Amino acid sequence: MQAERETEPTQVHPLDDEPTSVAEPEPVPSPRGRGLGLNRHLGSVLLSFLAVLGAYGALDYGFYRAYTDAQAGRDLGSLPQATMIALGAAGACLLVAAAAGRISGLGPLLAGLVLGAAPAAWVFLDFPSYVSRLDDVPELWDHTTFGLSYVSFALYPVVAGLLLGAAIAGRWRRRPVTT
Repeated sequence: MQAERETEPTQVHPLDDEPTSVAEPEPVPSPRGRGLGLNRHLGSVLLSFLAVLGAYGALDYGFYRAYTDAQAGRDLGSLPQATMIALGAAGACLLVAAAAGRISGLGPLLAGLVLGAAPAAWVFLDFPSYVSRLDDVPELWDHTTFGLSYVSFALYPVVAGLLLGAAIAGRWRRRPVTT
């Protein structure tokens, strides 16, 4: 009898509402997708392409300056500070392009294929036409676009490998476990 009184809710005052049992809300399922969809992919593609093109511009400037200083005998065993800054900026741009794989693997994948593997195939298959096509590119300032012709046989495969590796690593990373 005493146990029944303890489990039964009691009314304290006649004007109080009847006590109600508290029902737990149903759990809301968490969305499986990462959201943003197309914007995420387009942002990664745009960031990767712009970063690789910026890296190529900085590398072109740095390589051409280093080459002309070496040819003129002005290097004296060290590179000029502007050349080192340009090469460091190129490395930072390539790091940004690879890091875009964290947003979406599509950006580094397309940039690696279009701006790395395709030019590498062109250089390996027909180097003279590649150099003549570089001669057609308008110069931005003081003989740029000639630095890439000296190192293109090594640069394009390295960029392709870096970006394709970043795309593959971004594609098969472990998904977070949701409970």
